[in-house]
Amino acid sequence: MGAYRTEGWDTERRGSDLQSGNQFEYHAFPQTLDKLELEFKREATELGRIRDKEEDEENYKHRELSMLDCNFLYCNPRVTLEVIRDVCLLARMMAANLYYSQLELSMWRYSDELRVRADELHRSLRRYAKHYIEFWKQIPPSEPYRVILGDVRDKLYQTSERSRQLLFHGMSEIPGEANFTNIEQFLEPLELCYRSLCSCGDRPIADGSLLDFLRQVSTFGLSLVKLGIRQESDRHTDVLDAITKHLEIGSYQEWSEEQKQEWLLSEPSGKRVLFGSDIPKTEEIADVLDTFNVLAELPADNFGAYIISTATAPSDVLAVELLQLVLLFEKLADLEAALAALARLFSVDWYRNRINGKQEVMIGYSDSGKDAGCLSAAWQLYKAQEELIKVAKQFGMKLTMFHGRGGTVGRGGGPTHLALLSQPPKTIHGSLRVTVQAEVIKQSFGEEHLCFRTL
Repeated sequence: MGAYRTEGWDTERRGSDLQSGNQFEYHAFPQTLDKLELEFKREATELGRIRDKEEDEENYKHRELSMLDCNFLYCNPRVTLEVIRDVCLLARMMAANLYYSQLELSMWRYSDELRVRADELHRSLRRYAKHYIEFWKQIPPSEPYRVILGDVRDKLYQTSERSRQLLFHGMSEIPGEANFTNIEQFLEPLELCYRSLCSCGDRPIADGSLLDFLRQVSTFGLSLVKLGIRQESDRHTDVLDAITKHLEIGSYQEWSEEQKQEWLLSEPSGKRVLFGSDIPKTEEIADVLDTFNVLAELPADNFGAYIISTATAPSDVLAVELLQLVLLFEKLADLEAALAALARLFSVDWYRNRINGKQEVMIGYSDSGKDAGCLSAAWQLYKAQEELIKVAKQFGMKLTMFHGRGGTVGRGGGPTHLALLSQPPKTIHGSLRVTVQAEVIKQSFGEEHLCFRTL
């Protein structure tokens, strides 16, 4: 990969060191996951919930972990849009290289003894090759697994090369269809091989290196890590105000909430160009618009949630409806308005269809504690979660709570076990998201037994 440096990041990365470090972490993952799975099975056995093999086979791809999002564009002026773009492309190239190396090794892995014997057979039987010439091709059709994995390997190479060209030259000669554009395309042939091995009685082989590889792909994807983008709702309001003034239809900031919602719901179906190059822009407005441009340019799987800070009304969400959304209720006033805001959003048919029955809400602990005090904020957070779950159930929505906990008590910190037990009833339905701050990573994941207990 060579040396790489991004201005404004002030970090020079040497390709060999970076690659070797990630190789170690990448290959340590399935080994750790195997140990963790044994712990899960032990707990499940004690609870009488161990699954049979058939059910386990059907749900193998659900054994995955989600990578933590990195929330950029928030209180870090050195993380520019150029840095985000370069990091996404570099991570995508690195992911493809890691998968390529492992797939190449799996396809042609053999012992020295087998290699010597194969060479002897090849020389002694070459005179008969004209009768079955296809057998001596690099990947003969008589080896269907290698045929399928060979195509996967080639697309991984193209994926890496396309990212490299975009990273260093800003453009690529490789068409999009020649590489993997989403994780489903990558997983489909791997899952096909897994099902084939299981159906042919080769489950021990399927549950070996292939299952490890499936877990790695399911967890790390084509981007290694998803970046979360966080922006203040007021910044979106400023952009929309500039747009409406430019279109000479009024001032968005001065409109009532009903007027804002009516306009935001009508514009997506219209043909009017909103983001013309002639819109007067301040530096702040240009920054927000440039953010959207970068998000649109890069593959969607590079990004996790788009978090809207200080969201208080439905219009705060509708303003950025083209992105995956997470509402962030932080201050006391936000928590008090959360119920009405979510109910209004769920009452809009278009919005319910847009989110496909799933909504994520982030609960902020730091600002609410500063605003109302720790005890009052904790009680308001508890009540808000109860009410939000009731609203989601009323409209048939699946609501996932995203807890923005910090390390200290003032930021919602504390033992993970107690935090889970303290959640309101019926607010965890098989899914939960939490932030892991840098200051608590070591105490929660620094040792193997601590890591397993936390998970």
